[in-house]
Amino acid sequence: MSLWQGLQESIAHNTAGWVGACLLLQVVWLLAIVLLLGRTRSLSKRLRQLTAGASGVSLERVLVDHLARVEEVDTRQEKMEQRVAALEGQIPLCVQRVGLVRYDAFEDVGGQQSFSLAMLDAQQNGIVLTSVYTRSDVRVYAKAIRQGQPSHPLSDEEQQAIRRALSPGGGGN
Repeated sequence: MSLWQGLQESIAHNTAGWVGACLLLQVVWLLAIVLLLGRTRSLSKRLRQLTAGASGVSLERVLVDHLARVEEVDTRQEKMEQRVAALEGQIPLCVQRVGLVRYDAFEDVGGQQSFSLAMLDAQQNGIVLTSVYTRSDVRVYAKAIRQGQPSHPLSDEEQQAIRRALSPGGGGN
């Protein structure tokens, strides 16, 4: 006797048992389907809430807007980097070193009203301004400095102003 024949005899002799087992199996399948439908409905609701966004805008719209803002920021950053590079190129040409010397140019005038002011860039180019104060007059002189060398002879005070400008820290008084 084969397996198939044995199964047919078992079903024929125990029909009520087999029908009960099939019904129980169908109830289990129905219960599983109901649970899965409930879970699917719950997930579907959560997905709709997620894609609706906080203000009712779809998640896709939120992401597209965010991407547009990121691209805008990227463009602005590139422009800022170009501007910074241009400014960095100009920094060596800006006044970076300053030296000031105040003094009394004449014995009869006090208060150190005369001064020499050296203003130099990174390559030691710039000017020395000197103001000489007397009781009746004020004279102002400007001398160009190129790579640390003056265009005209310098007074002791003007040389001291340049030394102060070139000293660590850029000088001052």
